[in-house]
Amino acid sequence: MNIQGDDLIAVHARVENALKLAWAQGLAGSNPVAVLLVAFDSGDGPADNADASNLERTLRVHCGRDHDVVLRRRQDEFIAILPETPPAGARRVGEQIVEAMRSADNGQIHRVSVGVAVSVPDEQQAPSNLLRRAESALQAARDHGGDRCIGGGTATGAPPPPKSTFDQLRDLLPRKKKDPDFKRRTD
Repeated sequence: MNIQGDDLIAVHARVENALKLAWAQGLAGSNPVAVLLVAFDSGDGPADNADASNLERTLRVHCGRDHDVVLRRRQDEFIAILPETPPAGARRVGEQIVEAMRSADNGQIHRVSVGVAVSVPDEQQAPSNLLRRAESALQAARDHGGDRCIGGGTATGAPPPPKSTFDQLRDLLPRKKKDPDFKRRTD
Protein backbone atom coordinates (compact mmCIF):
# COMPACT_ATOMS: atom_id res chain seq x y z
CA MET A 1 0.00 0.00 0.00
CA ASN A 2 1.54 3.26 -1.09
CA ILE A 3 -0.01 6.28 0.62
CA GLN A 4 -0.12 9.30 -1.69
CA GLY A 5 -2.11 12.43 -2.49
CA ASP A 6 -5.72 12.30 -1.31
CA ASP A 7 -5.04 9.15 0.73
CA LEU A 8 -2.34 11.00 2.65
CA ILE A 9 -4.77 13.83 3.45
CA ALA A 10 -7.39 11.31 4.61
CA VAL A 11 -4.83 9.50 6.79
CA HIS A 12 -3.71 12.80 8.31
CA ALA A 13 -7.34 13.69 9.10
CA ARG A 14 -8.01 10.27 10.71
CA VAL A 15 -4.88 10.57 12.86
CA GLU A 16 -5.75 14.12 13.89
CA ASN A 17 -9.35 13.19 14.76
CA ALA A 18 -8.33 10.10 16.75
CA LEU A 19 -5.73 12.12 18.67
CA LYS A 20 -8.21 14.93 19.40
CA LEU A 21 -10.80 12.44 20.65
CA ALA A 22 -8.30 10.69 22.95
CA TRP A 23 -7.06 14.09 24.14
CA ALA A 24 -10.60 15.26 24.98
CA GLN A 25 -11.32 12.04 26.88
CA GLY A 26 -8.02 12.33 28.75
CA LEU A 27 -8.78 15.95 29.59
CA ALA A 28 -12.22 15.05 30.95
CA GLY A 29 -10.85 12.31 33.19
CA SER A 30 -7.35 13.66 33.86
CA ASN A 31 -5.98 10.44 32.35
CA PRO A 32 -2.72 10.11 30.42
CA VAL A 33 -2.69 9.64 26.66
CA ALA A 34 0.15 7.77 24.98
CA VAL A 35 1.24 8.01 21.36
CA LEU A 36 3.52 5.39 19.85
CA LEU A 37 5.04 5.90 16.43
CA VAL A 38 6.34 2.65 14.98
CA ALA A 39 8.43 2.64 11.82
CA PHE A 40 10.58 0.21 9.88
CA ASP A 41 14.27 0.95 10.34
CA SER A 42 15.20 0.58 6.70
CA GLY A 43 15.02 3.83 4.75
CA ASP A 44 12.84 2.38 2.00
CA GLY A 45 10.10 1.06 4.29
CA PRO A 46 8.71 -2.46 4.32
CA ALA A 47 9.96 -4.80 1.63
CA ASP A 48 6.40 -5.72 0.71
CA ASN A 49 2.81 -5.55 1.93
CA ALA A 50 3.31 -8.75 3.92
CA ASP A 51 5.88 -6.97 6.10
CA ALA A 52 3.51 -4.05 6.71
CA SER A 53 0.67 -6.49 7.43
CA ASN A 54 2.87 -8.33 9.92
CA LEU A 55 3.65 -5.07 11.71
CA GLU A 56 -0.01 -4.04 11.71
CA ARG A 57 -1.03 -7.42 13.21
CA THR A 58 1.67 -7.02 15.86
CA LEU A 59 0.35 -3.57 16.73
CA ARG A 60 -3.24 -4.79 16.94
CA VAL A 61 -2.18 -7.56 19.32
CA HIS A 62 -0.24 -5.26 21.65
CA CYS A 63 -2.58 -2.27 21.28
CA GLY A 64 -5.77 -4.29 21.37
CA ARG A 65 -7.95 -2.62 23.95
CA ASP A 66 -11.32 -1.37 22.69
CA HIS A 67 -10.32 2.28 22.97
CA ASP A 68 -6.81 1.91 21.46
CA VAL A 69 -6.43 3.24 17.91
CA VAL A 70 -3.92 1.89 15.37
CA LEU A 71 -3.54 3.65 11.99
CA ARG A 72 -1.06 3.52 9.16
CA ARG A 73 0.43 7.00 9.04
CA ARG A 74 2.98 6.70 6.21
CA GLN A 75 4.41 4.08 3.90
CA ASP A 76 6.74 2.76 6.62
CA GLU A 77 5.09 4.14 9.78
CA PHE A 78 2.15 3.35 12.03
CA ILE A 79 0.68 5.30 14.93
CA ALA A 80 -0.92 3.84 18.03
CA ILE A 81 -2.96 6.12 20.28
CA LEU A 82 -3.40 4.59 23.72
CA PRO A 83 -5.79 6.44 26.06
CA GLU A 84 -5.45 5.87 29.80
CA THR A 85 -1.91 4.56 29.48
CA PRO A 86 0.81 5.74 31.89
CA PRO A 87 4.42 6.21 30.76
CA ALA A 88 5.66 2.85 32.03
CA GLY A 89 2.79 1.01 30.35
CA ALA A 90 3.33 2.82 27.04
CA ARG A 91 7.06 2.09 27.14
CA ARG A 92 6.35 -1.58 27.86
CA VAL A 93 3.98 -1.80 24.86
CA GLY A 94 6.70 -0.26 22.68
CA GLU A 95 9.26 -2.77 23.94
CA GLN A 96 6.84 -5.64 23.26
CA ILE A 97 6.35 -4.45 19.68
CA VAL A 98 10.11 -4.32 19.07
CA GLU A 99 10.55 -7.80 20.59
CA ALA A 100 7.64 -9.25 18.61
CA MET A 101 9.08 -7.97 15.34
CA ARG A 102 12.50 -9.44 16.24
CA SER A 103 10.98 -12.85 16.90
CA ALA A 104 8.82 -12.70 13.75
CA ASP A 105 11.87 -12.77 11.50
CA ASN A 106 11.62 -15.39 8.79
CA GLY A 107 15.12 -15.04 7.44
CA GLN A 108 14.58 -11.39 6.54
CA ILE A 109 15.59 -8.53 8.74
CA HIS A 110 12.80 -6.04 9.19
CA ARG A 111 13.41 -4.27 12.46
CA VAL A 112 11.36 -1.41 13.81
CA SER A 113 11.93 1.60 16.00
CA VAL A 114 9.31 2.94 18.39
CA GLY A 115 8.97 6.50 19.66
CA VAL A 116 6.77 6.94 22.73
CA ALA A 117 5.29 10.11 24.20
CA VAL A 118 2.82 10.34 27.07
CA SER A 119 0.99 13.32 28.50
CA VAL A 120 -1.90 14.11 30.80
CA PRO A 121 -3.95 16.55 28.70
CA ASP A 122 -4.61 20.08 29.87
CA GLU A 123 -5.90 23.27 28.28
CA GLN A 124 -2.39 24.75 27.94
CA GLN A 125 -1.18 21.97 25.63
CA ALA A 126 -2.30 20.84 22.20
CA PRO A 127 -2.48 17.21 21.09
CA SER A 128 -0.08 18.08 18.27
CA ASN A 129 2.66 18.65 20.91
CA LEU A 130 2.29 15.03 22.00
CA LEU A 131 2.64 13.88 18.41
CA ARG A 132 5.77 16.00 17.92
CA ARG A 133 7.32 14.49 21.05
CA ALA A 134 6.60 10.98 19.72
CA GLU A 135 8.21 11.98 16.40
CA SER A 136 11.30 13.20 18.27
CA ALA A 137 11.49 9.97 20.25
CA LEU A 138 11.16 7.92 17.04
CA GLN A 139 13.97 9.91 15.45
CA ALA A 140 16.12 9.39 18.55
CA ALA A 141 15.49 5.63 18.34
CA ARG A 142 16.58 5.63 14.71
CA ASP A 143 19.60 7.83 15.47
CA HIS A 144 20.73 5.29 18.10
CA GLY A 145 20.77 2.51 15.52
CA GLY A 146 17.12 1.51 15.45
CA ASP A 147 15.59 -1.75 16.68
CA ARG A 148 14.63 -0.13 19.97
CA CYS A 149 11.98 1.82 21.85
CA ILE A 150 12.71 5.29 23.18
CA GLY A 151 10.41 7.47 25.22
CA GLY A 152 7.74 6.93 27.80
CA GLY A 153 10.11 7.89 30.58
CA THR A 154 13.34 6.11 29.72
CA ALA A 155 15.16 4.85 26.68
CA THR A 156 15.38 1.10 26.28
CA GLY A 157 18.15 -0.60 24.49
CA ALA A 158 19.97 2.68 24.02
CA PRO A 159 23.64 2.72 24.93
CA PRO A 160 24.80 5.36 27.39
CA PRO A 161 26.20 8.47 25.73
CA PRO A 162 29.94 8.19 25.08
CA LYS A 163 32.26 9.98 27.47
CA SER A 164 34.35 12.80 26.15
CA THR A 165 38.12 12.37 26.02
CA PHE A 166 38.45 14.83 28.89
CA ASP A 167 36.05 12.80 31.06
CA GLN A 168 37.91 9.58 30.22
CA LEU A 169 41.20 11.15 31.29
CA ARG A 170 39.64 12.53 34.47
CA ASP A 171 38.49 9.00 35.38
CA LEU A 172 42.11 7.78 35.14
CA LEU A 173 43.48 10.35 37.60
CA PRO A 174 43.42 9.63 41.32
CA ARG A 175 40.72 11.52 43.14
CA LYS A 176 41.65 14.00 45.85
CA LYS A 177 39.74 13.93 49.06
CA LYS A 178 38.07 17.22 49.74
CA ASP A 179 38.74 18.87 53.03
CA PRO A 180 35.44 20.34 54.31
CA ASP A 181 37.34 22.78 56.58
CA PHE A 182 39.54 24.11 53.73
CA LYS A 183 37.36 27.15 53.05
CA ARG A 184 37.17 28.04 56.72
CA ARG A 185 40.91 27.81 57.20
CA THR A 186 41.66 30.08 54.28
CA ASP A 187 39.15 32.81 55.16
